[in-house]
Amino acid sequence: MMIYAVLLLTTLFACSSPAFAKNNTTTSATFLKIGAGARAAGMGEAFCGLADDVYATYWNPAGLAYIKGSQLGATHLEWLTEINQEQIGFVQQIGSKTAFGINISHLMANDFERTNKDGIFGTFDAANTLLGLSLGRQLCNKFSLGLNMKCIHMPMDDEKATAYGVDMGALWQISRGLRLGLNVQNIGSDVKFIEKGYSLPLNIKAGIGYSLGGMNLAVDVNKTRGTETNIHAGCEYLLAQTLALRAGIKSEIASDTHGKENGLTTGVTAGIGLRLGGIQLDYAYIPYGDLDITHRISLSVKRMPHVPLSPNIPQPEAKPLPEAAIQPLVEPGTKTIMATATETKSEPQTQQPVQPVPEATTTIQQKITLPSFNINFDTGCAMLSPELYKALNIMVETMLRYPQLRIRIEGHTDNRAIDTKLFPSNYELSEGRAKTVLWYLIQQGIPQERIEIKGYADTKPIAPNNTPEGQAKNRRVEIVIIGQ
Repeated sequence: MMIYAVLLLTTLFACSSPAFAKNNTTTSATFLKIGAGARAAGMGEAFCGLADDVYATYWNPAGLAYIKGSQLGATHLEWLTEINQEQIGFVQQIGSKTAFGINISHLMANDFERTNKDGIFGTFDAANTLLGLSLGRQLCNKFSLGLNMKCIHMPMDDEKATAYGVDMGALWQISRGLRLGLNVQNIGSDVKFIEKGYSLPLNIKAGIGYSLGGMNLAVDVNKTRGTETNIHAGCEYLLAQTLALRAGIKSEIASDTHGKENGLTTGVTAGIGLRLGGIQLDYAYIPYGDLDITHRISLSVKRMPHVPLSPNIPQPEAKPLPEAAIQPLVEPGTKTIMATATETKSEPQTQQPVQPVPEATTTIQQKITLPSFNINFDTGCAMLSPELYKALNIMVETMLRYPQLRIRIEGHTDNRAIDTKLFPSNYELSEGRAKTVLWYLIQQGIPQERIEIKGYADTKPIAPNNTPEGQAKNRRVEIVIIGQ
């Protein structure tokens, strides 16, 4: 928490210091204000509270901590006045709660006029290059910090300048869908050409992101050295996990390549994305009023980590099931909620005959609840004992008898944080438990397309988590019939 305290103090100091005074408008390395990636650009450049892809190194390095596996991304930007920028980034998960990132940005401007007291005599080129190293770390399941260290190199004609800076970010996951982000950008040394130095464009970015199903909503507020506060907002909707539609709006102070302000611009952005497996292609359209229109295109590749579940599931002994276990459990035309399986240390309950329970509906329906049976998991583990696979044969018999049934296997945990090599968080653990049951049903001949799985972690408790008994009840697997 010491780093968190330093981050807050830095933010307060930056907001109140003369460095943020409006009359201090002279800055250099203004290319650092250009956002990274076409996805965020299409959402109005509001991404601090989401920061869930390879370009989190720019928007909020604390978001790296929640990236699983590895990601590689590259962006081409057609900027104002025929200036082009290339961006590339790479993120790799290096621990259960830590990720490391590399980001490179190169902006090139050609054919500037060279002048002296006698007039124009030729042209020269200018370039801005950034090399950044980032690290994101979860301090707990709901809070992370990030750091982005960067080296800035700016050759211009026969002169060149080098500066160093850091970004410090924090991300608070209030709930599974709601995040708050904070990023203090461009804290560092001056950019010095010849004898005069210019400050980096210090910026404080705060954002909120909300995800619901295939919808992402985001709002960012920026306070940059010497300018008014800028507001950005955007949304993204993913269709069939393949096509992404994006739109946004932003109100900001625009400046040219020399840092001179050109006034307030308010515009609407748009973007589109295509996702095929782990490959994603994004495009963004960003107008700048009378200045020009910019275009960005990004290509990213994701490699998700494999959830390591052992395929060597022991097979139960081939013994006939009791008559009560193989009698018809579901009548055609009924909805059925299958048994809840909890992680307790008690002995499995004896199976009882199923009693139909009539529902008070306008149609003739019945709701049948199976008797509960206990499934024991070791802490942080998703494997089952052979005796418990025998209990799952009730489900196997039911699905074989009624091939029209479709089920969802739901995994749950208690509120204790899990951080192991196999399961970096409670979400992975709950999904792993559901996958264990899925694997067994497939081994017994149930088609996989009839089964869905879902991991809820500790978001749906059925008992208070303030006692060991309540936690034991919340560590469970539920099997629910969802269709016929």
